[in-house]
Amino acid sequence: MSGTPRLLALCGALTVSGMLAAAPAAAHVRVDEGHQPPKGGYGIVRLIVPTESQQASTVALTVTLPQDVDLSSARTLPVPGWTASVETEGAGERARVSRISWRAVNKDGGVKPSEFGEFTFSAGPWPENVDTVALLSDQTYSDGSVVSWNEIAVDTDTEPEHPAPTVTLSAPDHTHGGDGHGAQQGPAPGDTTLIAAAPAVGESWWWRATSLVSLVVALSTAAALAVVLRRRS
Repeated sequence: MSGTPRLLALCGALTVSGMLAAAPAAAHVRVDEGHQPPKGGYGIVRLIVPTESQQASTVALTVTLPQDVDLSSARTLPVPGWTASVETEGAGERARVSRISWRAVNKDGGVKPSEFGEFTFSAGPWPENVDTVALLSDQTYSDGSVVSWNEIAVDTDTEPEHPAPTVTLSAPDHTHGGDGHGAQQGPAPGDTTLIAAAPAVGESWWWRATSLVSLVVALSTAAALAVVLRRRS
């Protein structure tokens, strides 16, 4: 193999490997770190849900709250073509949110392959004595398969194969009263409501970073090729 073809093959391999290196980390169901609910207060959690399957669509997402996290209320942000429900357990002052679920009205309205969805809820009060809360999540596909994102990392240097989305809590905010939800509207706890309104769906920072990595690798490859071709001519 001559010098130029060998370099072309190497540059192509680098481009592909760079894109593959960025893709797996972005494929997990995760929490958008742009929203961090305050300890002891109410706040918004936005879940980024990519469809990893190449054949099936994401048609449901169920989030289970840990037993030691006592959220007294939660409200979901409308998603077009989806229903949402908030399940509670206990009664009176001991009532707590146990599960939050979203389900596509039909399979054609799910999150298709190569797409991602955003599922947002406002809830509280969040615990005061912890820094993070793991949200055990089940992602259901149109072919009936279910992927459980329920593994907790044992340290900061490793990541499990199916990590649970984790909410990072911010410092306490004592400026808000009431139920903490403000003017945000959504289904009340225990309700299942057909969603009609369409929220704005924006890209998460992680997807922008993934695209930037791929772009940098591609530009570097093009520059290397230009240098080789100029020398040979």
